[in-house]
Amino acid sequence: MTRLEKLAAMAREKQCDGVLITELENLCYATGFVGLEGMVLVTAAGKGFCFTDSRYIEAAEKAIAPTGYQVIQPKESYPERAAALCREEGLQTLLFEDRVMPVASFRTYEKTVPAKLIPAEDAFVVLREVKEEEEVSRIVAAQRIAEKALEEILPMIRPGAVEQELSAELDYRMARLGSTGVSFETIFVSGAKSSMPHGHPGDKKIEAGDFVTIDFGAMVGGYHSDMTRTFAVGFATDEMKRVYNTVLQAQLAGIEAFAPGKTGVEVDEAARKVIRDAGYGEYFGHSLGHSLGLNIHENPNASPKSTVPFKTGNIVTMEPGIYLPGRFGVRIEDMVYLGESGKRNLTLFPKELTIL
Repeated sequence: MTRLEKLAAMAREKQCDGVLITELENLCYATGFVGLEGMVLVTAAGKGFCFTDSRYIEAAEKAIAPTGYQVIQPKESYPERAAALCREEGLQTLLFEDRVMPVASFRTYEKTVPAKLIPAEDAFVVLREVKEEEEVSRIVAAQRIAEKALEEILPMIRPGAVEQELSAELDYRMARLGSTGVSFETIFVSGAKSSMPHGHPGDKKIEAGDFVTIDFGAMVGGYHSDMTRTFAVGFATDEMKRVYNTVLQAQLAGIEAFAPGKTGVEVDEAARKVIRDAGYGEYFGHSLGHSLGLNIHENPNASPKSTVPFKTGNIVTMEPGIYLPGRFGVRIEDMVYLGESGKRNLTLFPKELTIL
């Protein structure tokens, strides 16, 4: 089923005449065109209309028209063009992206369009939960770039090196290797700062005996990758090794539990129990993992609150951690995919304790 067909089916399932799309990532999902700005309208009958401006029209005609959409550069505003289309196609109800559409935009469309706007609620979220092979391929391509870039900078992680400089070097290497952006601000922290799960790289110099935690991702075709590795520099104490191995075993337990039909609660608990049994339960505060794709955080999640069963086509990160305030922290993160032929870890970079 094509994206156009999926969106038309979504409209029919919600008993609406069509779907109105304006949000950047949903536009990309609908058309396959990265960075498109404009408006897409899909009717329940299966007609697709893509409206954009002169900045994108030539590329959009080449990329989007072959997928079944009519690509149009309107003279009027997008709400006015949507209104005209509703009259032309007899559309009386439209699903809209209530979770992401700005209030001001909603008010304009509501005032202009002669169709009732119906909240899509979680319809787009659910639609994007199950990844197509092409989506998985782009995520894997981004991940291979990230892994290669990390491999290239490993020799630079040594006493005296500065967090911020290494973080910038990692981002640069990913760009050179073909990444179209970073998935998020790279987390590159060392020593006591590694106890902060989302710490920012700064002017701290790496020292012998530090843990260095690196959480980062590349982008290919609009899709994100996400991985975390923690390294020891120079040496690791017995306690550092114990914490590291506990996190590793927790991650392996989470990956083992991840399967179609299992809930996020069950998978999260499989990993969390390992950490709790080792005496570090209070030092693992965040969820085990999240899905990703066109956004870095998508559904479904592996968390203590997620009771939704996983299904074939889901990708979820597995990223347990232990964070000892003011001392050090460890996190290890892979992306795992529930494919038609079974479970597959999309992350190939080694994760046994490495002392640089």
